Amino acid sequence: MSAQLIEYSPEQADQFARLRVPFRAAPIMRAGVSESVFIVAQLGEMAIYYEDVEDGFNVSEVAPDGSIVTPGFEQWTIADAIQHLLAFPCDPIRRGAASSLL
Repeated sequence: MSAQLIEYSPEQADQFARLRVPFRAAPIMRAGVSESVFIVAQLGEMAIYYEDVEDGFNVSEVAPDGSIVTPGFEQWTIADAIQHLLAFPCDPIRRGAASSLL
């Protein structure tokens, strides 16, 4: 991820700085098996997580227990994942928060 951050524009780096959270493990269910991924950024209940199986980033809602609600199979860069997170349809409160990050 640090290699990707070096290639960011100042605007992209600023977006990530506003969304980033301390890395934390989150449970994810795949084919009935519980595994772990790492949440790296969050906006409300939506999070960007790093997925080592796919070697990329994905976006999902985080359940109240901290688990990933909708596992993804994308291999996005962190910049791609941020754009997907900010474009995600959400309620008016989060839409306002997301638009202030653009």
